[in-house]
Amino acid sequence: MFNYNKFFSENPVNIHDQPERHSTIAALCGARVLDIGCGTGTLSEYYFGNYHGVDVSSVAIKKAREARRHDARFDVCDTTQKTALNFFDYDTIVMSEFLEHVDNDLILFSDIKENAKPGTKLIISLPNGEAVPSPDHVRTFTAAEILKKFKNFGTVKFIDWPGQKSRLLFTIELGVFSTPILSLAIIAKDEDQGIEQAILSCLPFVDDIVVCVDDSTTDQTAEIAKKYTDNVYMFRWDDDFSAARNFALARVQTPWVLFLDGHEYLKIPPDRDLLQKTSFDAIMCQNQLENGLIIRYPRLHRRNLVYKDKVHNSLVCNNVGAVGDVLIIHDRINSQSAESIEAREKQRHDMLTRIMGAQLKKNKKNTRASMHLGLHFHARKKFKKAIKYYNMYLRYSRNAGERWYIRYNLILCYLSLSRFLFAEYHCHLLEFESQNRWETRYIRGMVFMAQKKFSEAIEFFVSSFESHKQESDYKPIQRDSGVTWNLIGECFFGLGQYYEAGEAFRRSAKTAKNAMLKNLSGRRSKLMFAMAKK
Repeated sequence: MFNYNKFFSENPVNIHDQPERHSTIAALCGARVLDIGCGTGTLSEYYFGNYHGVDVSSVAIKKAREARRHDARFDVCDTTQKTALNFFDYDTIVMSEFLEHVDNDLILFSDIKENAKPGTKLIISLPNGEAVPSPDHVRTFTAAEILKKFKNFGTVKFIDWPGQKSRLLFTIELGVFSTPILSLAIIAKDEDQGIEQAILSCLPFVDDIVVCVDDSTTDQTAEIAKKYTDNVYMFRWDDDFSAARNFALARVQTPWVLFLDGHEYLKIPPDRDLLQKTSFDAIMCQNQLENGLIIRYPRLHRRNLVYKDKVHNSLVCNNVGAVGDVLIIHDRINSQSAESIEAREKQRHDMLTRIMGAQLKKNKKNTRASMHLGLHFHARKKFKKAIKYYNMYLRYSRNAGERWYIRYNLILCYLSLSRFLFAEYHCHLLEFESQNRWETRYIRGMVFMAQKKFSEAIEFFVSSFESHKQESDYKPIQRDSGVTWNLIGECFFGLGQYYEAGEAFRRSAKTAKNAMLKNLSGRRSKLMFAMAKK
């Protein structure tokens, strides 16, 4: 057995002080707190209410009594055995980094279940599986094991905190069970680099997790998913993304489901209270891609819906609305291996050109096919092909918001080919598709700047700072004043107006979100002011 008295004798009193973990736990505590396995009583320095800490080590308790606040109470106690503790006296019971140190907690939890009052909050933190190895740990826990172990005590609520990848932190209100309303669903292939982040980003906000793994997967995707859920299923890929999503939907048990890919993560979660009240069947979510593009799409919806279309599948639903600002980050670069990215791009290219190409050949008015083929070739820098499909889309589409986005991309293609007159022409038409968008003025500035028409470019860049509240399903760029002021500075430099350039670069340095741009603009500003004095 590990010698805890020896351990605490040889280490300082704050050996286990972890400010993020202890401050998070302290914020969850309320009224009378019992801290089981308190060690040297670190939590008493973060929670200032009625506190009682117990630990098996007499040395740890002696140090706690000497070092911690005088109104905190500390006692030697082995809670793996029957004790004189009256759990009814406490409103909160904390077990922070305790359970992994004991191989038997049957007596402890039996006593808590029998004697603690209903509604007593258990706050438990422990290593996430084997994420924090230590010689004094005698067992490990995964999220899936936690849910099974405590299912009869109350609803387990995982806490969103910075250290959750290494340590799971959760609460249970004894005897309080909530009705499950939301599941996370993931379909994945070779996603072991990102799937844990995807799950962890949702763990505090969902009631269940369903992961469906392509049976041709060669990495540890399924094994990682099994740490967090027992609902891991293998499926046979059938050249059909909607079939894969519907396979997952059939295994969801809650009224609502949120779909993520294994290389995505949830940045802003849904409001569960609003979700229960809404009359919508599907909720628009913001999906932010690596290039900053935000696309609104109903990733959150009732489970009784279905998907259609083999590639770029779509949800069959007419009752779609907005409830809160759910934000999903698409992060293939950091969350997928180079091999998986390459395989996915190859699959994507094959399915798009083969399936959507055939659809378009059969019906040239199929705007869904022409749109996605245009976007696909644009991303691959095949600008002439992209222009062909974009123009085909614009010929037949009547969707104003979508037309604005495609025309915006068409301008980018013409810019890449230095076909400035075509770019200017479509800039003029953008305003007819969707009025008063700052992005329209911004891209007009880009077109004039590319032609060295710096005065006109400055005019449009400055006007792009004007903000008009407008919802759109497509947001191709994120507003960044630092970048815009940098472009204005470059235009003034092109005009030989060095003082104005210096002032623009100064504003860029002040407002830039990127540290490199902030530094660069600051140096440019000094140089321009110096040149203006000559």
